[in-house]
Amino acid sequence: MSGINSVPDLQGYRRKARSAYDANFCLRPLFIAMVNLMNSKKIDLTEADLPKACDYITKQFAAHSWWPTEQPGEAKREFDLMKASATALNVWCERWLDAGQCKKMEKELRS
Repeated sequence: MSGINSVPDLQGYRRKARSAYDANFCLRPLFIAMVNLMNSKKIDLTEADLPKACDYITKQFAAHSWWPTEQPGEAKREFDLMKASATALNVWCERWLDAGQCKKMEKELRS
């Protein structure tokens, strides 16, 4: 009785799922973990990436008055203070950029 409609019970035996809810309930934690991995905004800048990352962020500030989306004025002031080291810029990125903005910056750095 294997397949998508069977789920492990508390003893580890597979049994037929009573409903779609039953199967979804068992698979939900795995799905949530996968989504969290995909939406992770962790960025690992190195000292070698620092000049390119600073240029990218500076260009984004110049091109878009709303970038990043929350409190761009404060984000710009903090960027000016934290752009000296890769470690500090990693902290800045995690605080101010969302997952999509981090992905775009990583793509730009790797090109």
